[in-house]
Formats: sequence, structure tokens, C-alpha cells
Amino acid sequence: MNNVIRKSTLILSKMDKASMTMLERLKEIEDFDNIGESEEYIKLQSENRTLIVLNEEMIYYNNIEEIENSDRFVFLSRHVSQSKKPTLTAHFLGNPSNESPYGGETMQLAATCPELMKNYMMKLNMQKDNLSEYEISLEAIHHGPTNISKPCIFIEIGSDLEQWKDERVAEIVVRTVINSIENQIDVNKVGIGLGGPHYSKKFTELLFNTEYAITGYISRHYMNYFNQDILKQMIEKCEQEVKFAIVDKKGIGKERKRVLQLLKDNNLEIIFI
Repeated sequence: MNNVIRKSTLILSKMDKASMTMLERLKEIEDFDNIGESEEYIKLQSENRTLIVLNEEMIYYNNIEEIENSDRFVFLSRHVSQSKKPTLTAHFLGNPSNESPYGGETMQLAATCPELMKNYMMKLNMQKDNLSEYEISLEAIHHGPTNISKPCIFIEIGSDLEQWKDERVAEIVVRTVINSIENQIDVNKVGIGLGGPHYSKKFTELLFNTEYAITGYISRHYMNYFNQDILKQMIEKCEQEVKFAIVDKKGIGKERKRVLQLLKDNNLEIIFI
């Protein structure tokens, strides 16, 4: 990797309690000036970084690149789940199916930054002793916005109000994000991820324990939609070169034969986990 640090803009939302808790922690860490605002957003600037604070939900906002020119966009968000289990998650964006209930376009993926995801997740995992009540997990690709041309990632705190208001954990998360942005790592083995559940221990541990990074993963629930176009997007919209397909060996079900043939036709080296 070259030594040029990519500019990463942080995106938050007034509609999101966890986002606002993280914003307060950021303001305690750095001094920000208000450098612009509209009916849709406020733009804040410190010596080191730009924040965009939206007045609407992040997943439905499609104009972020009209506000700011950046190499990457990092969304700081709440995480919601039915289990309400305390969880810290990260995932890339997109709708790998013909449905888009949570923003973005159908059958469209956003650009990805595997280095930043791996860097953040590894650094977060190093602090797991201070996060003992939280599970640290990747999530499958599953919501918008999808029309951002530059790599973007969602960093989330969940899964209920108690965690969204957790100032201690919010500070750990935002400091880890900043650390990951400012201290890039070398990532040379990048693969697309396929199969398994929405919360994948296999792909999470892959980032913790191996040299591999991923362009995100598509869960088993959407394997019937996986086709040449989705595969092409996963490869071409990735910040780094993609040479591998990392497949949950028990997690692609009845689509296995078709999916594996598609990967071979695209000259990807298949690795089973």
C-alpha cells in the first residue's frame, strides 16, 4: 500500500441516538467548527477531519457526495436487532437482491474499503477485554445508500437504547475509527465473501486471525440472486484488487454448484472456511 492517507469523512445523523452519542464523544476529543449548513445537514471541521451531521436517517440519504468530496465515507450509526443483544458491528452497503426496504437501489452494491474494515475490526477486537458485554461481529451487506461512488462503511453500536447511550463504548468506537483512519495497514489478500448467516463468526474471525480482508459478504439468504453482475460489482467497486472468493463451505446451500462455477469462470481463487 502506498503511504498516502486516504481522506475519510465521518457521517452522523440527528435521527440516530447512537450517532449523537458518538458525536458528543468526537467533540470532546477534537475541537470542531461549523463551516456550513443547510436544511439537510451541518458540516463540522476540525484540524484533522470533516463531519457531516444529517437531519435525516443515513440509510436513505443519497446526496452525500454533493456535500463533500472524500476518498471514503464512514457512517457512525445505531444497530438494531430483534434480540437487542449488545453488539458492535461493521458492514459494507448494498442490496444484493430485488428488494430494497432500507434505502438504496435493488441489485446494487456500494464501493468498499476492505483495508479500513479489517483495520477497524482488528483494533476493536484488541480491546475486547474492555467490551466484555458486547459481541463484536461483521454483518452481511444489507442496506443503502448504494449510489456512493467512493468506498463507504457503516460502523454501528447496538442493539437498544441502553447501548446507544453508552458513552464509554461510544468513545472506544470513535477512537478506534480515528486510529484506523490515521494508521492504515497493508492488505494484500482481498476476497469477496459468500454464504453463511447475517452475523458471520467465520468471516469475523477471518479478519481477526488471517491475512485476508473482504469486500463484505453476501449471506446465504441472498445466494439465489448472486449473479455475474453482483460479482462484477464486488470486484470493480473495491478499493483494492480482488483475487479471492472466500466461501462459507456449509453456507451457500442449493446454489453451491452454480455459484462455484461462476467464481471459477471469473478466475477467482476459491477458499473455503
